[in-house]
Amino acid sequence: MTIKVIATDMDGTLLDARGQLDLPRLEKILDQLDQRGVRFVIATGNEIHRMRQLLEHLVDRVVLVVANGARIFENNELIQAQTWDDVIVDKALAYFEGRSCQDQFVVTGMKGGFVKEGTIFTDLESFMTPEMIEKFYQRMQFVDELTSDLFGGVLKMSMVVGEERLSSVLEEINDLFDGRVRAVSSGYGCIDILQAGIHKAWGLEELLKRWDLTPQQIMAFGDSENDVEMLEMAGIAYAMENADDKAKAVATALAPANSQGGVYQVLENWLEKRRMKWQYSY
Repeated sequence: MTIKVIATDMDGTLLDARGQLDLPRLEKILDQLDQRGVRFVIATGNEIHRMRQLLEHLVDRVVLVVANGARIFENNELIQAQTWDDVIVDKALAYFEGRSCQDQFVVTGMKGGFVKEGTIFTDLESFMTPEMIEKFYQRMQFVDELTSDLFGGVLKMSMVVGEERLSSVLEEINDLFDGRVRAVSSGYGCIDILQAGIHKAWGLEELLKRWDLTPQQIMAFGDSENDVEMLEMAGIAYAMENADDKAKAVATALAPANSQGGVYQVLENWLEKRRMKWQYSY
């Protein structure tokens, strides 16, 4: 089956250890993919603002599945969004009310990111540059109380609990909501809380319907638990060398670490082999 879609996670995968892209290198890869009619999809837990900031002039050339599948952008335009039921939103807000600041609780909605006044984000410097951290704070809307009327529809919730508390908090949240929402690790001690059935693979499935393609035509890259469904569905699935065990368990191959430009390396080698094959056939 011919690969027609490249789908990659960002943090811990396409981004380097400082949370940055190699834009000239990515642009060369996109040029070659365009020539071969291969689409490039970024599937991330991040929201659109950070993607636009990172991708700069390349944002129009990729398809973005953001908020872990809850929103899809093509040509930098929103083409699909899936928001939470109001009942679940209210239950989650009530449950996390007393620990919003401590657990760096963020509600990502159609109207942006919302946090409780007094929240201080720790550990951002482990995967963001100082400039990106500053812009992150500027994008956040700090409010006295998190109430459902603020968000314009909830896409996801997230929190930072640290590696040592990660598994216990994941279990706690997944037990609480009777399967209506799902908490997954998104790397760096962070947790994404998603509506059940909404994940990166769901977003990719919606795109495959539009493009009349099959999962076997996807080559995917990921490193965390929130990449598992995407890796499971793809015809070729690369876990990064730095990936967690859950991602590695479902992958069909291993890519070099994100700090070594693993996604770039694999794609450059794959494109070179295809070029040689094409030359040979002619």
